[in-house]
Amino acid sequence: NSMGMIWATEVGDKTFFIAAILAMRHARLVVFAGALGALAVMTVLSALLGLALPSLLPRTYTHYASAGLFLYFGLRLLRDARSMETGTVSEELEEVEEELGVGAGKKQDAPGDAEAGGAAAPR
Repeated sequence: NSMGMIWATEVGDKTFFIAAILAMRHARLVVFAGALGALAVMTVLSALLGLALPSLLPRTYTHYASAGLFLYFGLRLLRDARSMETGTVSEELEEVEEELGVGAGKKQDAPGDAEAGGAAAPR
């Protein structure tokens, strides 16, 4: 049940897309190991915080803090979605492409080198 919940929330995450883009440009095993390691570290940190915070703060405070944070980030997400222009590339995508050297005007690797992100050569 919890694995399904984690999978459902992580699939649309920005880190999922960044890992997919990195897997197109670098060795898949290295990208997979890095993503798996990062997920393990975040899981351990989240579990430790989930264990420590309720013992440090009263349950009422954590309840109201979580509700307030949920409302804040929900409203912020709606505000960002409303201000987005349709048909334009998002700043996050431009930033990732710039860091990876994949943007418009950038020279791709050999055309038949699918592992490096190039299109497959015609047969």
